[in-house]
Amino acid sequence: MVLLKNTLSILPYLLMFLLSTLWGQAQKIPSTSVFFEKTQLLDKYVSEGASIADVNSDGILDIISGSIWWKGPGFEQVYVYAPVEYFPITGPGLEGYSTNFFTFPSHIDGNRWIDILQVGVPGSDSKWIKDPAIISLPLTADMVVEPTYLNALRNVCHESPVLMDIIGDTKKELLAFSQGRLVLGMSPKNNGEDWQALPISVKDPTRFPVYSHGLGAGDINGDGLVDIIEKSGWWQQPDFWNLSDTWVYHAYPFSPGTGGAQMYAFDIDGDGDNDVITSMDGHGYGLSWYEQIGSKENINFKEHIVMTDRPEDNTYGVSFSQLHAMEVADIDNDGILDIITGKCYYAHNGRDPGAEDPAVLYWFKTLRHRNGLVEFVPYLIDNDSGVGRQFSTGDLNGDGKIDIVTANKKGVFVFMQK
Repeated sequence: MVLLKNTLSILPYLLMFLLSTLWGQAQKIPSTSVFFEKTQLLDKYVSEGASIADVNSDGILDIISGSIWWKGPGFEQVYVYAPVEYFPITGPGLEGYSTNFFTFPSHIDGNRWIDILQVGVPGSDSKWIKDPAIISLPLTADMVVEPTYLNALRNVCHESPVLMDIIGDTKKELLAFSQGRLVLGMSPKNNGEDWQALPISVKDPTRFPVYSHGLGAGDINGDGLVDIIEKSGWWQQPDFWNLSDTWVYHAYPFSPGTGGAQMYAFDIDGDGDNDVITSMDGHGYGLSWYEQIGSKENINFKEHIVMTDRPEDNTYGVSFSQLHAMEVADIDNDGILDIITGKCYYAHNGRDPGAEDPAVLYWFKTLRHRNGLVEFVPYLIDNDSGVGRQFSTGDLNGDGKIDIVTANKKGVFVFMQK
């Protein structure tokens, strides 16, 4: 009787021990039919970004990184539209960084040819290269003449700028910090004119410094207008913006520390409103999504942690640092957007936490459960490439599947989904 009583008394503790043991063990990642084939296009450091566009207007997508572009669909023919410089991956100060961080292809002037907007080290002026295909030469050629750089947005600050149509005028604006403000850079209506810096915020150099992380755009309040998301809150686009008044700011600590990468707003849990996804520290650890709660008149968010600096905090035991670039795309064609991110190799020249860990690239499947819960299931794409400050997704070969291109201090890579 005494033995039975003692056994019953410790049952709750035994149960707690068993549960804690099970919770401490990573679950097995479910199988997937999604696989990628990796090709390294370049083994040198030219840029922190890679893009996809039809550079030469032949109806086939090409790959761009820095001043180099690879002609699709085979990516064996390589061209340059400006002299190529290969950069060291370490060095004092800014010596260990490419002068090209972001390469944004766009029809800036509206003609048939793709233009390129280059964004360099934060604080520098962006550069507009008009019709790069026309001035391109094979990579093997000795190009020594710089192209004519047209006026673009000056003093482009922030490490996660975005080029997209935010105000609904069918043209893309450059979202960034500039001259101590949050701005939209608008291309000129007429050639020869300067780009305009349309203010979203008041001027505050301390609040909007040269170097910052965590920036994006999406419709937060469901009014059909694109709002601005930043690590510490969101700016609501006015119903009828006059291109000069500042937007209403709603404070919320999405990533209250350093801030991470590109931020996105989409309906993660399928309940009809847009949630927010962000990495927490572009030079450290962390990935979370924020469920939108409350009403349209009183919007609030609830954090759901996906990953920290501790593998045991992730259901599948995954943890990596330096999530300095992020994209969203429907990787598995299930109609729901997924997350793609990875480790920015030597983002601070090897001084960041986890700097010597493998340079991984992952896609996280957005898995909605019937009980309303959501989890992001991590699938490793590669462990020796990673991301830079910008990478791109798109269907490069027309097979209906999303492919990925990345560039950083390890080179330029394409991952074709099989």
